[in-house]
Amino acid sequence: MRSTFGTTAACLLLLLGLATQPAIAADADLKITVTNGSDTAGTAVVQVRPAGQHNGDVIAYGGSGDDIKVPAGTYDVDVNYSDGSASKMIWFDRLNLSGQVAKTVDIGMPVAALHVVITNGGADVADHGTFEVRPAGNHAADVIAYERSRGTVRVAAGTYDVDIRFEDGAVNKLIWLDGLALSGKVDKTVEVGTSLADVTWHIVNHGQDVGADGKFEIRPAGNHGGDVIAWGASGAPVRVAAGDYDIDISYSKGLIHKMIWLDHQTLKGKVDRTTDLALNAASPTISATLNGADVGNKARIGIIPSGQHDEIGDIPGGGTALLEVGRYTLSATMPGAEGTLQDVSIQGQPHLVVAMQALQTAELKPGGPPPKACTIEVYGVNFDFNKSVLRPDSAPVLAAVLHLFTATPSFSAEVGGHTDNIGKPDYNLKLSEARAAAVKTWLVAHGVAADRVTSRGFGDTRPLVPNDTDANRFKNRRVELRRMNCQ
Repeated sequence: MRSTFGTTAACLLLLLGLATQPAIAADADLKITVTNGSDTAGTAVVQVRPAGQHNGDVIAYGGSGDDIKVPAGTYDVDVNYSDGSASKMIWFDRLNLSGQVAKTVDIGMPVAALHVVITNGGADVADHGTFEVRPAGNHAADVIAYERSRGTVRVAAGTYDVDIRFEDGAVNKLIWLDGLALSGKVDKTVEVGTSLADVTWHIVNHGQDVGADGKFEIRPAGNHGGDVIAWGASGAPVRVAAGDYDIDISYSKGLIHKMIWLDHQTLKGKVDRTTDLALNAASPTISATLNGADVGNKARIGIIPSGQHDEIGDIPGGGTALLEVGRYTLSATMPGAEGTLQDVSIQGQPHLVVAMQALQTAELKPGGPPPKACTIEVYGVNFDFNKSVLRPDSAPVLAAVLHLFTATPSFSAEVGGHTDNIGKPDYNLKLSEARAAAVKTWLVAHGVAADRVTSRGFGDTRPLVPNDTDANRFKNRRVELRRMNCQ
């Protein structure tokens, strides 16, 4: 009896337990057919999300006409239509889904297909042409759709501004088709109408091509300072719009820098021209001595074309320079010594020697007697960091410099700006030039005749002492007065 009762009780409890389990929710089968005048197969997506949550996770999705199964319940359903750049979204909020649910949704958005062929001289420009569709009346608006020549874009039917772009080498042209009505299938052919010139310029010296050492630049006619339209190395082809241009031919190798201008050159069709530089080169080896002894590369040799003020470059002592045949002044410097070889004719491969002498300098002391040396070192002319504006605390020293000019009417000098070797040489040179010019400007403003004072920047090229300690670098940062015609 006990066994039978236990079995019966267990069966009753099991039945009661099953009776208390919740019923399994029935499925809903959603089918939405999306049309836009006709079925939109492949261009529409249906997504089911939790009710009241447009940004909620997608529970299920499918295409137009697909069966989408979800548990029965209430949902938000979005229909996304996208055809090219034409798109639209429709929401069904709190849609009750149970059993079979079928709906048909029409997007109601006419679509236009724009096909554009871009030609130049009647020939398709292919990848050199593109077109962009933008909102009507706003050339700066975001691009809605774009393609290359012979491409097709699909946009919502309407009115647009379309820009046609042609780019080939250095040739650029923009054409706007404003207020273009697009509906259905639209075919457009746009002629660019730009004549081209394919230009190859060979740069030779006595008939031999100079290769990458030579280049040509094409600029607007009559404007040497105009932007470069196109450029290439010797023999490299470039493409520009046919027309008149100024061409500059340049050659740079070693310390040879030459430019030739060819003004108002007519370029059209195929252009293949040659320019001969006709220059003669020299390769001098230049050494420097001090007290008769060769100092090797401890010296710096600056090279200045005769009759000019600025160096075209420098080489270390004992080095060989590549120069155009001509007359030059050679300036040798090293800490504490310098020398000059004036107006020497250089051709072929000569070995030249610049004899240096120890510098004889004197330091200007405010309130002290005027120095008699040809070279006067001036300290205390101060500028703010990286600037060339004289600071007020420079006044006592500037007054002492001014006294040199006013006390001796025959006194005339070059104001030289010098730096240490910290920083880039080109920057130091420009900064020293600006600071020397600021001192000259101050002197002229205080009564010194402009023809009695010149200015020049040397950067870090003429140190008094090696730049190996803070104290030495301080000594090299100076203004220097060099008496004119001083022996």
